[in-house]
Amino acid sequence: MSIPSQLNVELFRDGNLESNHIVNFYNSETNSQDYFFPRSSVKPFQIIPLLYTLSDQSEINLTDEEIALFASSHSGEELHTDLLLKTSEKYNLNLEYLICGVQRPFHDKTADRILNGNNDFLKIHNNCSGKHLSMLLFSKVLNVDCQNYYKIDHKSQTRINEFFYEIFQTKDITYGVDGCGLPAIRLKALDFLNSINYIKNSKYSELWKRVFNAYVRFPEIIGGTNRADTNLINYSNSDLLAKSGAEGVMFVTNNSESFLFKCLDGSKRGVDLASSYYLNSIGLVNNSPFESQVNLYSMNRQNNKAVEIKITKNF
Repeated sequence: MSIPSQLNVELFRDGNLESNHIVNFYNSETNSQDYFFPRSSVKPFQIIPLLYTLSDQSEINLTDEEIALFASSHSGEELHTDLLLKTSEKYNLNLEYLICGVQRPFHDKTADRILNGNNDFLKIHNNCSGKHLSMLLFSKVLNVDCQNYYKIDHKSQTRINEFFYEIFQTKDITYGVDGCGLPAIRLKALDFLNSINYIKNSKYSELWKRVFNAYVRFPEIIGGTNRADTNLINYSNSDLLAKSGAEGVMFVTNNSESFLFKCLDGSKRGVDLASSYYLNSIGLVNNSPFESQVNLYSMNRQNNKAVEIKITKNF
């Protein structure tokens, strides 16, 4: 079995190696049979079965903002929660049916403001609440029970899984349980990457363009303030879709080239540094996303540099 290319992220404190992250790197030229869990990086694809079903109807036409929300892993900022509330009201969706669970917002200032106001964290602060809201809508459109949308045999999930079999061109797919309670797909990294070539030349091509454009237009909805995928989109040198996933995953495509990064120890820090470094090195994004990550992980609370970061390629 071939070993994929790797990026080695090393952090030094006082000149001594303190941490080391190994990040596997895949593109269309990679020769590997590695499997992985895409986690939230699958969200750009996961929303398309809903869009495809809606394309046969005239009652509902999602906005690009709503598509971005449904395909997001947001930080729980007011931008996100206000849009969630507005969207749930627009489509008459009951937020009590969300099973994603209560979560502290990723955005610390928002979380602090909630706590300082003696308020509670809510389901809408969960980073996956947009995806869950889309599945409530999907259940409603399919005219099926919306309270069991998370179950693998629910009609919304079977539609999504059939779509996955088609675009990934394999049934060599298994499922675990994601952190938000939904099925978590597992498949080969190259089957995941090669889906772009399939989908942009399929009956879903116009829907994929809509998702891609929603990412390009509303990167702050996709992630949020200083989130790695949001920064990659904002500071790209051409239109770009970037989506992070839990346990150290980053998926990036400009529809011509597609890239997948997976940190072997599951570190968000490792994959954010490695992906922003590499994409800058090939000219796909400017240096701002990498500089942002370096500042985040090298500066201490006195705003002094305490850590040196070194990244090397093993290609």
